[in-house]
Amino acid sequence: MMKRFYILLFLISVPVMALGQKNSVVERMRRERAEIEEQIARQEQILVSTESSITSQVSNLNVITARLKERTRLLDKTRSEIRALDRESGRIEKEIAQLEKEHEQCRERYADACRFYQSQNSSFNPLTFILATESFREMNRRARYVSEYSNSLQEMADEISQKRDTLEDRKAQIEMLKTEKQELQKVQQQNEEEARKEEQQQKALVNQLKNKRSNLKKEIAAHQKKMDELSKEIDRQIQLAISKEKEKSSQTGTTANTPAVITAKPQDDVKLSGSFESNKGKLPMPITGAYLVVGEYGVQNVAGMKDVKQKNLGIDIQGREGAQARAVFDGTVSSIFQHGKGMIGVIIRHGSYMSVYCNLSETRLKNGDSVKTSDIVGNIQVSENGNPVLHFQLHKESTRLNPTDWIRR
Repeated sequence: MMKRFYILLFLISVPVMALGQKNSVVERMRRERAEIEEQIARQEQILVSTESSITSQVSNLNVITARLKERTRLLDKTRSEIRALDRESGRIEKEIAQLEKEHEQCRERYADACRFYQSQNSSFNPLTFILATESFREMNRRARYVSEYSNSLQEMADEISQKRDTLEDRKAQIEMLKTEKQELQKVQQQNEEEARKEEQQQKALVNQLKNKRSNLKKEIAAHQKKMDELSKEIDRQIQLAISKEKEKSSQTGTTANTPAVITAKPQDDVKLSGSFESNKGKLPMPITGAYLVVGEYGVQNVAGMKDVKQKNLGIDIQGREGAQARAVFDGTVSSIFQHGKGMIGVIIRHGSYMSVYCNLSETRLKNGDSVKTSDIVGNIQVSENGNPVLHFQLHKESTRLNPTDWIRR
């Protein structure tokens, strides 16, 4: 009898497989999708000019091209999310198959245990088994065995119930993922339609500009000359700032270019902490409100025209009326200078790094002022075609950096 009892205890004491936490893929995707859709909606508020001048048409082309890039990025992300949902569905389906197998095994073990108990009813009475002893110690031990036997049967029943509940939960998750995939496919179709409209607008503008190719090249050459002059002035201001910093450090005996350090601070739902360098890819956009990056860093072709190129040593960010420039990180104003027709440039030092904000109409800052992340640097001047466009650069001492690598978009 005791041998049979130990065999039964071994049979029913198989450990329960640990259950995974509730799937959070859908919730995460919904949050990310809502953020992107909000960003796209804000970008659609960026207006194009109704003027027919080459400058205005180029500006409109840049806006539409920037929108199309963002729309394409959203489409890529949506496709990626659909693939992720398919992978998650496959994983859960495998989990369901395993759970069904384990559920059936639990039921079989429980049935075996019950059959064993019933077969022993005629010859095994728990009370008789406990009392038929010659010592209190032996009686106590037998009572414990009977209690463990009863508890083990209950644990098996609980395990069956738990497996069944988990199966129902996983099947519900599969249905949720299917629904989410259908919604994503609808979003994808809508954005594909919007992208086709934007491509048509882009093509129409390109065709108009192709008919003015000669004048277009002159306009771009004139704009490039202004940008080259601005970049030279920025370089001169940065060299002056570096010289002043070295002179100051030699007089005080301190080490120059110590990276600025800040404490954790919320910014656009992202916390920045530590040095400027440690926040690469997390810095906020240096403009308030809705924005579009209408000028990328480096040498870029005008959309649809391979032989017409523009060179940019920073990025150009177009905002809505009333847009302001804002600091991307804690720092100290090291230079305020004039450029172009009454436009203002501001350079903020962040240790060995410097951020540059140009095309401002006014600023209330002055040299030596301390600024915090997202503090207003100044108002952005409206361009000839009626749009506020911020020119933004990043430097590490004399080395130019690609702002796109540092800013969270």
